[in-house]
Amino acid sequence: MQPGDASQAAPTPVLIVGAGPAGLSLAIELGAQGVPCTLIEQGDGTVDFPTANLLNARTLEHFRRWGIADELRYHGFPPDYPRTCLFLTRLNGYELARFELPGNGDPRARSPYSPEGRLWCPKFYFFPVLLRRAQADPRVTVRLGCRLDSFRQDADGVTAEVVDVANGRREKIDARYLVACDGGSSEVRRQLDIPMRGVFAEGHNASIYFQTDLLRHHRHGPAIQYRIHNARFTGGIFAMDGRDHWRVNVRLGPREVAAFDPARCLRDALGDGVPFTLLADKPWSGHRVVAERYRAGRVFLAGDAAHLLWPLGGFGMNTAIGDAVDLAWKLAAVVQGWGGAALLDSYEAERRPIGVRNVEEAASIKAADAQIPISPLMEEDSPAGARLRAEAARLIEATRREEFAVESPGIDLGYRYDDSPIYVPDGTPPPPYDTDTYVPTTRPGARAPHVWLRDGRSTLDLLGGGFTLLRLGPAAPTTTALEAAAAARGVPLRVLSLDEPDVVAAYERPLVLVRPDGHVAWRGDAPPPDAACLIDVVRGTAGAGEEAS
Repeated sequence: MQPGDASQAAPTPVLIVGAGPAGLSLAIELGAQGVPCTLIEQGDGTVDFPTANLLNARTLEHFRRWGIADELRYHGFPPDYPRTCLFLTRLNGYELARFELPGNGDPRARSPYSPEGRLWCPKFYFFPVLLRRAQADPRVTVRLGCRLDSFRQDADGVTAEVVDVANGRREKIDARYLVACDGGSSEVRRQLDIPMRGVFAEGHNASIYFQTDLLRHHRHGPAIQYRIHNARFTGGIFAMDGRDHWRVNVRLGPREVAAFDPARCLRDALGDGVPFTLLADKPWSGHRVVAERYRAGRVFLAGDAAHLLWPLGGFGMNTAIGDAVDLAWKLAAVVQGWGGAALLDSYEAERRPIGVRNVEEAASIKAADAQIPISPLMEEDSPAGARLRAEAARLIEATRREEFAVESPGIDLGYRYDDSPIYVPDGTPPPPYDTDTYVPTTRPGARAPHVWLRDGRSTLDLLGGGFTLLRLGPAAPTTTALEAAAAARGVPLRVLSLDEPDVVAAYERPLVLVRPDGHVAWRGDAPPPDAACLIDVVRGTAGAGEEAS
């Protein structure tokens, strides 16, 4: 066969393009749901530049289901290294603010609202674990060094033409659905002609990866972030391995972009007396954009293909993984024959508002960072310098504390799918929303609350796979009709009876129906009057006429 010829690969239910956090998470979740998929990635699966550092509590809850949370907590970034964040005028200058945080392995790093908690986990650590987890599932086919060239779709499916990067051999892959997880410059999104809405290139920046024994050269102690603010340098120094590998992110002015000198930049950040080995550097721009649509027919966008945001606050990767988990169970339901058309429609309805919100939250952190005064006087041992440093400390405390808290539970755990077409509202008002405030609730659309059970498990450990119907308290009503309606439609449903006071109180109703992704679909004091109608709503077929193919 000549390099230009195209062979035909075996068809797959779902073809995923791009093996970043979104693509790997989608593949893992599809495999966990019992659905085969093929994941193609034009790279070789290695990480050549460290990005994406923070895994939030909700992401760790998904990793807990996949059996990899503790591996990342205890065998990734050093678990005893403090996650402290410092604001300084320079590495050996004045300290402006300090946010003390425990290490990944410290019990205090766990959230009171979750069995998990945030982890500092640069990409060097989490990416290989995700890749191995995907490759270990026999339902997941991972093809590295395989690039998407083009695709077409019709009423029956998607046909993609892919290219083997090493030898140029072309191949066609048939799939029922295609998911673009191919990053900010998504080729799939470009071929679909879906525009991004928002503001591009709000600022010029650069990242520098380097090696040095940094802790020997300053007096402030270990931290995962040193945020530097002076007249020559504004940016951050980030711990990549808790030892001697670091990354600098620096803000560049328009005139600095063309003349950018990474070695000079590192000297401005570290001081002339700190030796270093420059490993790599990469320019980048901050964006605040979201795709106009997350779906076109049988093709979906997820992760950076759907939204680009400032890399602040840990929003990007965690939002991407949330996209993947939401979409995966819905695709699985349709492939397995029990999910309907509205189920796939609900992906955009649920996840695009979260994308918009998180893009704006990241931009607000960038705006807060820009408020910190920068003046040569800040480094003077003078009354004027002291006043500027005090003003900077006040602004940092007022605008950045939630970013550097042990958690931001409102962002991490409190997001809800208030406008979703596949849950049954109960007329109750939504709880207050704030980035640092989380009110556990089983109001439909919200994440089901975590409560520790007597046997040491979390209520979240009971969920996943299919739907879970919780019957709570000693007088929980029978649910025979609801169970029969689910069985008649092939909807996977487990019924669990619990009589633990803490769970009964937290879950607010004696009957709570939880989706495969852990969000509440319905709750009630009694079984619904029309059980079949309820099941049709949550599986996406109510009023749809016919199921998705």
